[in-house]
Parts: sequence; C-alpha cells; structure tokens
Amino acid sequence: MGLNMPEDTVIMGKQLKWGIAGVGMIAHDFLTAMASLPAEQHKVVAIAGKDLDRVHRLATLHNVSTAYEGYDSIASDPNVDIVFVSVLNLQHFEIAKLMLENGKHVLCEKPMGMTYKQTKSLVDLARERKLFLLEGMWSRFFPAYDALDKHIASGGLGDIYQINIQFGVEINDIERNLMKDLGGGAVLDLGIYMLQLLQFVYKEPPTDIMCTGHLSKTGVDESVSCALKYKDGRTATIAAHTRSAMPNKAEITGTKGTILLDYFWCPTVLHISAANSTEWSLPKGKYKFHFHNSAGLSYEIQECWNCINQGLLESPKMSLDESVILSKLSDTMRAQLGVLDSAF
Repeated sequence: MGLNMPEDTVIMGKQLKWGIAGVGMIAHDFLTAMASLPAEQHKVVAIAGKDLDRVHRLATLHNVSTAYEGYDSIASDPNVDIVFVSVLNLQHFEIAKLMLENGKHVLCEKPMGMTYKQTKSLVDLARERKLFLLEGMWSRFFPAYDALDKHIASGGLGDIYQINIQFGVEINDIERNLMKDLGGGAVLDLGIYMLQLLQFVYKEPPTDIMCTGHLSKTGVDESVSCALKYKDGRTATIAAHTRSAMPNKAEITGTKGTILLDYFWCPTVLHISAANSTEWSLPKGKYKFHFHNSAGLSYEIQECWNCINQGLLESPKMSLDESVILSKLSDTMRAQLGVLDSAF
C-alpha cells in the first residue's frame, strides 16, 4: 500500500496547526517541547479537555487562543490540521477515531488502541480517509536510534543474537495503574517500549513468546517478564515493573560486541564501546518538564511536519503496520498474564 497523499493535499512547507486533546502532564511537556521548534512550522491553535478550568489553565500558560470543553468542537474546528491525542489510554481509540472521522491528521499517544482490533481499526480508517496517522512511539525519532540503526546496518555489531531490556518505574500509585478500566499496566505503559526496540533491531515479530507476571487486586498487570524467540537463533528477554525502579537499560549483543542504551526509550547517549560513545543535547524548554527527557518529544513533533509536508500518510520510522504488530504482541502478553481473556 502506498504512503503518499493525493498531490492536491500537499503544500510544501505548510505550517501545521495543532490541536491538543487532553490536558495531562504529557500535554504540558508536548507543548513545552513544541515551543523549541520553528514557529513558522508549528502552531497550537486549540486545546480540548473534559475539565474546562484545566483546559483554560493549560491554554493560558502556553498562550493558546482557543479552549474547548469536550472533544467534538476541536474535531470540527476548521483551523486544526492535526490533533495530538493525549487522553487516558482507554480513550485513545475513541478520540483518535473522532478526529480521523472529522478529517484531522492524528498523532496519538501510545498505545494507539487498547487491543489489536482497536489499533487495526484506526489504521484502516486513516488509510481509507487518506489521513496521516502516527502512534507516538517517540523513541524512534531520537538521533540515538538513527545512529543505532546505521551502526547495526553497517555490520558494527555483526550478527545480533540477544537483546536484554529492563524497565522499572514506580508508577503503581498513579490512578490509571490502580484501576483496570483506566487502561494502565506494565505492558501498555512500559512493555510496549521494550517491544518496539526489539522490533526496531530484529525487524520482524517473534515466532514465540512466553510471559509471566503479577496482577494487582484490581486485575492490573503490575509486572511482566518475557522470553521471546526469533528466527535464525535469535532471542530476547524483557522485564517491566511498576512497583520498583530498575536499571532501565537495553543491551544489544552481537558477534562483534554489545551496545548499551541507557534510558532506552528516550536515549541521548549511545555507548558503542568503552572508548566510543556519542551524546546528543536536548533542546531547552521554557517550562519544567514532568517526565525524563520530554524535550525529545520535539523529534516526534518534527517528524509529523516532515512527513505531512512530504506527502506521506505515515512515518517510515514508525509505520502503521508496526503499530499493528506491536498491538498483537501486547495482546498476547496481556492474555498470558490474565489481563485479557484471549489475544486478538
């Protein structure tokens, strides 16, 4: 399937007019990161949320002129080209679908859908409407990922046979991780980052996956540990925990050595060897960021501008087919943990 938009929808160098759906901490970080990018390329024209007071506060802080209560108005606003969907996980599908049905391009926080069926439905809708859609897997757009890809492609690691990733953050007290119906948990909040890195390196899904972990009293997955088997003798082990901090590193091991990625989901340093590492500086924000390296959201934002102005309906760095693959893997993991009754 082609990635290109019809020619008459492409205006080279066009300023993207953004709408923001959601007023949580990630929306603040997103707006702060966007402010570091060229104003002639990006402008936020509206913010929408369920609590109008919170919408007004965020809009005032970031000098956004229009504040909407609810999401129907921003979906129908003719001044909005693209909407960043940053509501709770459980609402991603509903709000992203609303925006696509109203002709908006969409950047949706991960996970794009709670299940494979939801994710595939959004992908099909975007392709049918010939609209740009991107799952916000911001990791993929960091310069460290570009450098990692080039190093692997050049044969710098030789044949890669094992990847180890740990991701532990104490987020068990966050509301969405206490209540199953809010869509949180170790797999969707943390595990998906590990899965995308495996997919990034191995370029194909596993042939087998075995997971175990613990559920909270409310049925939310607090932890997950998985062994994954790939073709040609390749394997991976991943572990995520919401009750304990972990080293939060990825080790990618090949026949010529091992690469370490600190903060692998938002890395600013690539350690190729003890004597060979590269570091990238993040842009400075006008306001304090809530999350680690959130200034790097600017890379994801710029990718949207680059793609849309090149006439692309999806990003080559994070394709919609990959989002579908990741959603299938997430379903499998959650089914094995007992969060879902069955996969797919």
